[in-house]
Amino acid sequence: MKLAAFLFVAALVLIVLLVQMKLDRFCVLILDDGGTNFLQGVKNYLKDHNLHYDVVTVRIDVDQTRLESVLRKYQNSYAVGPRLSSEAQRLIPILEKFRIFTIAPLVTSYRVVGKSSYLMTLSVTDEEQGRQIAERLKVEGCRKVLLVADKLNPVHSETIEESLKRHLSVEQFESRQIESIDELLGEDFDRYDGLVLALDGRKAGIVVQLARKKGFSGTIVGSDYALTDDLTTAGGPAVEEMIVCCLFDFETMLRSGISDMQIAGAYDAAMIITDLKHNRVSQQDAANYLRGRTFEGVTGRFSVNFDLSASRNLTFVRVKNGRFEIER
Repeated sequence: MKLAAFLFVAALVLIVLLVQMKLDRFCVLILDDGGTNFLQGVKNYLKDHNLHYDVVTVRIDVDQTRLESVLRKYQNSYAVGPRLSSEAQRLIPILEKFRIFTIAPLVTSYRVVGKSSYLMTLSVTDEEQGRQIAERLKVEGCRKVLLVADKLNPVHSETIEESLKRHLSVEQFESRQIESIDELLGEDFDRYDGLVLALDGRKAGIVVQLARKKGFSGTIVGSDYALTDDLTTAGGPAVEEMIVCCLFDFETMLRSGISDMQIAGAYDAAMIITDLKHNRVSQQDAANYLRGRTFEGVTGRFSVNFDLSASRNLTFVRVKNGRFEIER
């Protein structure tokens, strides 16, 4: 009887220890919506530095109950992603609930950045991006500007629009938030001399084709959202000379052999996570530890601001012969 009781207690203790070990196991989550390439960046960093972490992809394009049931297994972990500001806004309460410190490299909306000590970005916010796009349009001499933004990513679309309104000084500024390209079939693009696209690369490329066919001959500037290879694939010759905002130091990225912002951002996110692990910083203390620190990675040199955004120089690139080249 005593032996049975002893074995029962021993088994119970072992189970508790195994559960605790699982909870404490170092793990990097990739928060994926089906359109991300963050996994490649993390894998590249681990390979280049001979590191072996558990890396788990978690689909976030599911209902909240299902998502929570998955993330519950990875409490006190680190994560890379999500891709969009709108997704990050939805995820913040869940990340806080399970104490998952997350680096979303490309999240830019000031409605999201700085709202949680469990979410940081490697980018400046839409306020700075909008200001610099406005400056670029001024240099190009644009006086009548149309913004076309993605209704399916409303947080980014709305904050880019707000920033442009604050910083643009033009005769006319209008905006359209669209779900489908068909909504622009009746648009008179030739009324404008400046076009700003806060759309993903594929949509942006198609919109540029449409605008050119309808007589638009002015300057086209894309937000960071448009800077993907899909832009040149979908846009073809129509996107030649288009200017696109790069959140990172594009020249440093190219020297590192990386032209994809998602891969570069995830690479440097893994660099920061490794630093946190090396210095035994808990997920709860990560924000305080990182504020004010400076890093140098494949995205360039940057410092972490108090709101957990990055202080860094933006760069603009221009499409030349179907490729992105640094705008001088």
